[in-house]
Amino acid sequence: MDDSQQQAFHRKALWLIAGAFLFRLVYALVYPVNLAGDEAYYWDWGRRPEFGYYSKPPVIAWLYAVVDWIGSGSLFAIRATAIVLGTLSLLVVYFLACDLFDRKTGFTAVLLSLAAPAISVLSFFLTIDAPLVLLWSISLWMVWRFVSDKDRGLSLFILFLSLGLGHLSKQMMWFFPVMIVIYLAISSDTRPYLKRVGLWISLLGSYLFLIPFLVWNSKNEWITFVHTKHHFQNAPTDKHFLLERVEKFFEFLGTQLGVLSPVTAIVVFGLSLTGLKVLKKATPAVRFLIAFCGIPLAMMIILAMRQKLQPNWPAVFYIAGIILAAAWFCGKLSHSFPPDRWRRLFKPGLIIGFFLVGFFYFGTFLFKAVGKDGNKADPNRRLVGHDVLADEFNKIRTSIPGYEEMFLSASNHRDFSSFLAFYLEDQPRVYRYEQFDRISSQYEMWPNPFEDGHAGKDGLFLSPDVSKLPRPLARSFEKFEVVGSFKVRYGYDRTREFFVIRGSGLKSWPKGRPLQKAKK
Repeated sequence: MDDSQQQAFHRKALWLIAGAFLFRLVYALVYPVNLAGDEAYYWDWGRRPEFGYYSKPPVIAWLYAVVDWIGSGSLFAIRATAIVLGTLSLLVVYFLACDLFDRKTGFTAVLLSLAAPAISVLSFFLTIDAPLVLLWSISLWMVWRFVSDKDRGLSLFILFLSLGLGHLSKQMMWFFPVMIVIYLAISSDTRPYLKRVGLWISLLGSYLFLIPFLVWNSKNEWITFVHTKHHFQNAPTDKHFLLERVEKFFEFLGTQLGVLSPVTAIVVFGLSLTGLKVLKKATPAVRFLIAFCGIPLAMMIILAMRQKLQPNWPAVFYIAGIILAAAWFCGKLSHSFPPDRWRRLFKPGLIIGFFLVGFFYFGTFLFKAVGKDGNKADPNRRLVGHDVLADEFNKIRTSIPGYEEMFLSASNHRDFSSFLAFYLEDQPRVYRYEQFDRISSQYEMWPNPFEDGHAGKDGLFLSPDVSKLPRPLARSFEKFEVVGSFKVRYGYDRTREFFVIRGSGLKSWPKGRPLQKAKK
């Protein structure tokens, strides 16, 4: 392929990325999709920056703190940040694919990425995966530049930074340096790089970023690690052992068809897993991609036979997987599976993928047009009603004399506290009451109303489904009364009732958590 053709693919790729960026930005501006529960939760974290949190390292909270400061707590600022991170990730994938193969492969990787439903989701919702995918992509690119002897010093420095920030983004990144060592140890071509002192400084030095996070955890009963451990504990079921394992395995594979789109998923899994058999004999570029996709995917499949996996867990492995699939579609490699004749599925695969992506963006409009928004098939069904919840609560709240002096709280799931905090016009501090003696969210890590100086004051509680406060909480007030109720339509066939309860004269606050003292 001559230089003019390469330049043509380069221009197409950049225009395609720019077009996707503008489309997502305009969509977010014209159609303000409600926050997801995790987004509202992390936004509330961002209002109290710390070095650690209940379930995650601190980068997502820091990011929300910056976004909230710049965007003044606006929904569009959150959406725009996710879109910028997704666009930067796409650019890095393109340049990595170009370095590994050529610009045609880079352009194809961009197409496959844009046709993957999960990438559209990650580029629209500001969750922990948005910064993680960007930092993982940068780290991959820098590893390849290092073994290609391109600006080794600069590449290692950027690798050090991306790994360090990645460690503070999500626990998955903690394994990346180990994956780098495994990749370099596979072939005699790359083993000499393990003798480079600079590499070890970058890899081991990146873990120094975790020191403040570890110190915070040591003072908070290692709560993040306790929570993470729960993800790998099997919940007991009544099903037969073998049947349960088979069901979890196929459930995992089924979700990945929707994550990547069916054709792309089959190609990625086929190339990655069959490539393990010829890993040492593969070309350097192919070996690199299989090492960072095939090996971890194989481990995920084994884990899927043991327990339920969240659909987004393998997301970072697909960065290398999509580039591998793009190279195969461009004829850069051949595998025993999928067979070469399957390359003709490229266009049908893109059509299916873009159809699924289009359904994510426009499916809600279709369901709303026929009066069935919130239907089980509506891609945004879990986002319906959260702003209405806050509006209805606020109508009752503002009708009470002296409401400005009352503290607010919610019981049941943490999302209710998060949604009230974000969607109420004044974005107040909202507490959460945990009726069990445990820490089950970040809200139990923060001071409760009594510790925050609200002794003797009145409070308003949002209580779903029940018209009275839990008994331990009710005893903490001089008296309490139901001051209103309302219903929220979460779908065309699902409505929930909520009660607003006033507690007068706060005397104490139930323990509700095992921490020895409040962490101010």
